[in-house]
Order: sequence, then structure tokens, then C-alpha cells
Amino acid sequence: MADTLAGLAGQLETHVKALRRTGDDAALLAAARDAADQIERGCGAQDGDAREALTMVQRWTFNAAADCWPGWSVSDKPISPDNLLAARELAERSLGLVRTLELGPLREATGVWMVGAFELALGRYHEAISIFREAREHYVAANAPGLVLLTEGYAAIARQVSKQAVDGDDLDQVCKRIAAGGFEDGDEWIVQLRTALEVFTR
Repeated sequence: MADTLAGLAGQLETHVKALRRTGDDAALLAAARDAADQIERGCGAQDGDAREALTMVQRWTFNAAADCWPGWSVSDKPISPDNLLAARELAERSLGLVRTLELGPLREATGVWMVGAFELALGRYHEAISIFREAREHYVAANAPGLVLLTEGYAAIARQVSKQAVDGDDLDQVCKRIAAGGFEDGDEWIVQLRTALEVFTR
């Protein structure tokens, strides 16, 4: 039995990490949620131990949600709406902790983006576009121009998949801007965007 809340959080994070390798999304999401509940119930005043524990909760809820996002790769594995909704809830929970812990605009931007990514996966395109716009503003505040463009790419995908009138660059234009930007991860971002488009237009 762990002596501190942070120690318990460390044990729970190890369990969640182990489940990330099993491919069982439902079990992963349930374990991440239950572990987060356990830690948050144990948190009183925000002392150092509680902050450390909540930082771990923020990390594992984000990672568990991210593992269950279907846009990373083209797969024949059926997409479960229940898992998408559970993962979106974890993404929201992680984002709430980013804000509570004041982890900064870059982390907040990525948290917001993840919520938008699940709206995209759930087919809620208007909501996704709005959330991606919010994420973009946070990336601007974080002085992360490459991630600004990456987020614009996801908004372009949402517009294309929903067949909405284009309000901004289409995906090809965004990818050209990423390629011209000389970003270290630019090529990977373009592949990531093209893959997501394929997943959500199948």
C-alpha cells in the first residue's frame, strides 16, 4: 500500500500503462477513469503531494484517451461509439486538470485539440471546428507556429468531411504551408493529417 497520494498515483499509473499495451480500449478507459476517481477522492488541499498526484492523473487520462483516438492509423478495427464517448470524457477531464494545475498554454492547447479530435471522430463536425479554432488560439499564445498549422489541418479535415463551405485553407494548402515552414516534425504532421483524412472519409 502506498504511503502517499502521489505514491498511490504512481502505482495506478503503472497499471494504466500496462493496459495501454493490451489493445483493449474499453478496459483501458475504465481503468483510467476509475484510477482518476480514486486519486481525486483522496485530494484535499492542493499540497505538493496532491499536485504531484493530479499531474499523474492528467498525464494518464490524456494518454489513455489519445490511445483510443481512431485517427492515428487506418484500421479495420470497428470504431465503438461508446469508447469514443468515454475517451472524450477522459480528454475533457485531462484538460480540466491542465487548467486547474495551470500547466500553460501549450499543454492547454493540446488538451483542447484532443477534445476536438474526438468531436471529429464522433461526426460532430461543427463542434470540432469550433474547438480546433480554440486550440489554434492557445497554440498562437504558446508561440507554436507549427502546431497552429497542424490544428488548421484538422479543422480543414472537419470541413472537408462534413462538406461544409470552405472557411480557410483546404488540407492541401495547409500541408503546403507546413512543408514550406521547415518544421522538424513537418513531414510527420503531413502524414498524420493525410492519415486522419483517410480514416474519416472511409
